[in-house]
Amino acid sequence: MPCQHLVSTLNLGLDPAVEALGRSRWPAGCLVHLLGMDTNTSFRATNLDRHRDLLEPVLTLAELAVQLCVSVQTLYDLRSQGRGPRGFRVGRQLRFRVSEIDSWLARMEGADADRHPVSGQ
Repeated sequence: MPCQHLVSTLNLGLDPAVEALGRSRWPAGCLVHLLGMDTNTSFRATNLDRHRDLLEPVLTLAELAVQLCVSVQTLYDLRSQGRGPRGFRVGRQLRFRVSEIDSWLARMEGADADRHPVSGQ
């Protein structure tokens, strides 16, 4: 394990010739916690890959505006009127689940169909 090598190569002050040059590393006690580390896997990579399927894709407000060919202000206006898609904030930025966008668009299509029925049927 690389951590064991790091701990074993530390200068513990036992060699007077090395001590004359000065200590270049921390004492072994500072790095002992690294001995139990598994350096073969990355927590971030394995957990994100495992849970990637559980997370639904999201769009930012700007991405949604580009996709719908409308301005960001239009989406803000729709949301303030209670007619916009439901979203959530991550920090200061709004995010929208793709499934919520799809259902919002279906609701808008249904409302438009009610207001403008197709004649002749």
